[in-house]
Amino acid sequence: MLSEKQIETFKTRLLKEKDKTETNIENREVDYDTGELSSYDNHPGDSGDELFLRERDQAMTDMQEEMLSDVDVALKAIEDGTYGICKVCGKEIEIERLDIIPETLLCIEDAKKEEEQLGNDPTSRPSEEAVLDPSVTATGKDIDGATDGFSKVGEFGNSDTPSDKEDGIDPTR
Repeated sequence: MLSEKQIETFKTRLLKEKDKTETNIENREVDYDTGELSSYDNHPGDSGDELFLRERDQAMTDMQEEMLSDVDVALKAIEDGTYGICKVCGKEIEIERLDIIPETLLCIEDAKKEEEQLGNDPTSRPSEEAVLDPSVTATGKDIDGATDGFSKVGEFGNSDTPSDKEDGIDPTR
C-alpha cells in the first residue's frame, strides 16, 4: 500500500503534468493562414505541407487531451482513496510502474490485456491483409492473360543493365 508521502508525491507530479499539458494545449498554434489570397499559385507541395502540419498538430492535441483526461481520472482516484490499486483486478499497482506512468490505474497484467483487446498488439497484422487476395496484387494480376502488369510495363524499357539479366548477356549486341 502506498504511504501518504508517496501519494502526495504522485499528486504533485500529476498536478504539474496537468498544468504543463493544459499550457501546451492553450499555446498550440491553430492559425495556418499562409498569407495568400488564393492557393492558385501555390505548389501542391505547399498545400501538402500545410495539411501535414494541421494533421500533426491535431494528433498531438488529441494525445494531450487524452493525457489530460487520464491525469484527471488519476487525481480523482487519489481523492477517492483508490490510487495505486488496479481498477480491474483490485491488486496493488507496482510502485515502479507508478513512477514511470503516474496516471495509470491498471496493473501491468491488465494493461497488457487491455492493449490486446484494443488491437494494439505489436505482433498482430493489419486488418487489410484478411481481405486482400495475393493473386490479385501487382505481380499476380494478369492484364492480357499471359503477362503480369510489371512485365508488361517493363516492355517499354527499364533501367536494368546487362549484368541484371539472368544470363548476363546484352541482347542488343
